[in-house]
Amino acid sequence: MSKSAFSRRSLIAGAGGSAALFAAGGLAGCSSGGGSGSEGSSAGGSATLPTYTPYTGVTPDLPGTEEGVDPAYYNFPADNPVSVSEKPGNGETLTGMANIYYAVPPGPDSNSYWAGLNERLGVDLQLQMVSAADYTQKFPTTIAGNDLPDMVQVPNAPVPNLPQLLKARFTDLSEHLSGDAINDYPNLANIPTRSWLPTAHNGGIYGVPIPRGAIGVYHFIRADLFEAAGVSTEPQSYEEFVDATKALTDPGQRRWAFSLVNQPRQLLGRMNEEPNVWAEDGGQLTHMYETEQYAQTVTDLIAMWKSGVMHPDSFNPAQPFKQLFNAGTVAINAADGYPGYIQYVLDNAGNPNFRLGLMPVNKRDGSGLAEWALGPGYYSINVLTKQEDPEKIKLALRVLNWLAAPFGTEEYLYRLYGEEGVDHTLDADGNPVLTPTGTTNTVLPIRYLADSPYNIYVPGRPQDAEQQHDYQSLEIPVGIPNPVVGFYSETAASANAAADINFNDGVNAIIQERRPFSDLENLISTWRSAAGDAMRNEYQDAMQAAGGTSA
Repeated sequence: MSKSAFSRRSLIAGAGGSAALFAAGGLAGCSSGGGSGSEGSSAGGSATLPTYTPYTGVTPDLPGTEEGVDPAYYNFPADNPVSVSEKPGNGETLTGMANIYYAVPPGPDSNSYWAGLNERLGVDLQLQMVSAADYTQKFPTTIAGNDLPDMVQVPNAPVPNLPQLLKARFTDLSEHLSGDAINDYPNLANIPTRSWLPTAHNGGIYGVPIPRGAIGVYHFIRADLFEAAGVSTEPQSYEEFVDATKALTDPGQRRWAFSLVNQPRQLLGRMNEEPNVWAEDGGQLTHMYETEQYAQTVTDLIAMWKSGVMHPDSFNPAQPFKQLFNAGTVAINAADGYPGYIQYVLDNAGNPNFRLGLMPVNKRDGSGLAEWALGPGYYSINVLTKQEDPEKIKLALRVLNWLAAPFGTEEYLYRLYGEEGVDHTLDADGNPVLTPTGTTNTVLPIRYLADSPYNIYVPGRPQDAEQQHDYQSLEIPVGIPNPVVGFYSETAASANAAADINFNDGVNAIIQERRPFSDLENLISTWRSAAGDAMRNEYQDAMQAAGGTSA
């Protein structure tokens, strides 16, 4: 998957200063992401990452692959096997905290879905639901208190001093989840190895990951607008790509190729063969900012901005890029989250001309597909607070095992859609459709405590399932990982955000020609001093301690 001086062993080193090792097989060294990495401390011993045992009880219409292509379903399976034969609990209370993206639903006394979930779990599940916008601030204040919930979602953002925090307040789950021990929780064993990397800290396994796919993002396009402009949805070279962006742009009609500067930046980065954030060769790391390929991308962006193919408000991060894409104001929405596919379809159901496309990216010279930047394989992790009674940890893991039930199972059907006739009805093809009651009641943020691996599911639209499956099958085999995923850098968690903002503000000024291109070198030097060199050294030390031997 990339040149590496480190063997992809499945151990988590337990000696001082070491980090999570890449797991053998699959996409163990997957790509860039927010979230926290991992770092060892002086905790002794070692553990293996959980053994991956994929669930086979439901047969997809289009199979997944070991490389990470997601299985696809045309409709929801008609037969829904039970994946958990016994209730996880026996009337105990279990508490948790997670972020929520919707209005907080009614409590179990007036929410039959929540009451039914408690019945199925055999516990009184009590949840603190915190707005996703506020979660990063809520997390440290909760940690500072003395009464932690039993389960706590770690924010999908860097957390300073995370390894020390985990060691002090949360449970090392190695004895329960390491290697074949995870077979006691088969739905958790169904989570691919790549998703477990961020749980590896201090020589152990801390938490359960919220898995995401290997693809990471899609390059969405309005294929109908491409067709109207008479340009290919698969430009073969930089020149063809530039010509297409110009053909798609008509300021007089309030239409541009791109809405945000990050969209062409992502596409050009792949086209110019930049690293996936970091490149590793012989144990030495190089950041994408430090490469000639990145400098070429900045040069291309200057030309693109000057040509007028980017929305005039492209440098405003608050711009509603999804709405502009839906409205046809922009034609390309690059590097957007792949689960958003179905939402774009639903948002445009009333537009008979709307046609969603996924654009491959070729190398600049047109010699073939560019390397895809693989996703990190996880959203965040859920950690378990230390307990005096070890049986409480086993109870929590049994509940999480139920919540991670695979797509198509009876548990999954209830977890997402609730009770038939109350929370959902079935369409003509047997697909569950949420009722207004279900839309309100089923948004409990339990999917941020545990979840099953992602599947491609676009009910009643086999062409959309096939399009996504074909796209993943094309791009994932040429994917490259971010080699530092699964490792922890304190500088990355505490100082890089500010350094990165300063760097990108300067680059944006260069793109708009408010600063000379020659300032790029000084911006890189400043970024290195502020965070880059320290991050590099911390990651390299962790990787060296973890890998040891040459591949």
